[in-house]
This record gives sequence, structure tokens and C-alpha cells, in this order.
Amino acid sequence: MEAVERAFRALDEGIADYLARKGIRPSCGPGCFACCYGWVTASRLEAQALLPHLTEAQKARVLEEGPRRLALLAREKDDPGFPRRFFLSRSPCPLLEAGLCGVYAHRPLACRGVLTDEDPAYCDPENPHPAPKPHHGPGHFLRVPHRMARRRMEELWEEERAQTGFLVLGELSGLLYLLLTGLPEDREGVEARLEALGVLGGRFGFQVV
Repeated sequence: MEAVERAFRALDEGIADYLARKGIRPSCGPGCFACCYGWVTASRLEAQALLPHLTEAQKARVLEEGPRRLALLAREKDDPGFPRRFFLSRSPCPLLEAGLCGVYAHRPLACRGVLTDEDPAYCDPENPHPAPKPHHGPGHFLRVPHRMARRRMEELWEEERAQTGFLVLGELSGLLYLLLTGLPEDREGVEARLEALGVLGGRFGFQVV
């Protein structure tokens, strides 16, 4: 999983350089975890790289939470308001432990790109966001780190295509669950499994491309 580790290092270094040059100090810190209520998308390559770092307790929580999220996705994958409703439901990532990310050093690129220099209280699902500043977007989050993360994700997607011939994208907890319970290696098998679960395609469903 060297490609994933390289992507992590490149993004972390790029963000650190940007913050230093602009004199921006993120307000994110221990105990600030509202972003962990979000619907996180990851590639199969990222999820596979994360698996060896999961504790047995974390695996158990993924095995419990994964089916719930897949069932939810099957019902609501085409609803434009789904991500917002999910965020408001305050369903924490199964890897969140006592307000801290239990896999922080190995967290996905999508998580690494979410930073703000505003009061962390604004990240709470129920709190109104402040008026964005020029360096913000989406919302009150830092625009450049968000874009940097997206670029690294796209590079990793191409790496996955080069390695396997196709790309699998989906919600992190559900994807980890599928890998733990045996996701097929071939494209046809992957598509058949996702189709049977009702989570393939749609606005927010799993993508195989």
C-alpha cells in the first residue's frame, strides 16, 4: 500500500506548507469531531490500506455499523438531501473513540482535507455557519486543503485503476465492512455484490468505474 502512504505524506506536507506560508492556524484539535458525523467516501485502495491498522474492537464496530449504513444507502442513495440528513443524525464514524479518531495516522484523504480556522463550535450539525472568508469553501472550511485532498484522491483513483483495471468508490464504513466480509476481486463480482445490496450507482451509491 505504498501508493496510499505516499499520497498521505504528499497531502500532509502540502497542507503544512500552505498553512505556514499563509500564516493560518487551524482550530481543529482533540475532542473536536463534528466532521466525524459526515458521509466519508474512500476508494477500495484506501480502505484496504486501513484494514491492517484496525484493532479487533474497531473491526467489531465496523461489522456492526456497516450493514446499517449499507441499508440506509440502499434506501436513500438517490435523494439529494441524504448527506445533510445523515450529518444531522449525528451518527459517528465507528472508528471514533472518546472524541478522537482511532486511526488518525491512517485516516483517509477526505478526512485530512477537512480543516477550519473558525471556532470549532460552528462545525456542530445544529449550529449556523459564519459568513465564509475568501480562503473558505465549502462553508467555513479551508478551501485549499480541501482541493489538495481532492487532487490526491483523484491520483490514487488512477493508481487503483492501474493496479486492478477498475476503481471502487464508496462510503468508508460500508466499504470496510464489505472488505472484512469478503468483497470479490473481479469487477463483475464486485458489481454483483453491490447490486444485490442495492447500493450500486445512484447519486450517492457505490461506484465501479
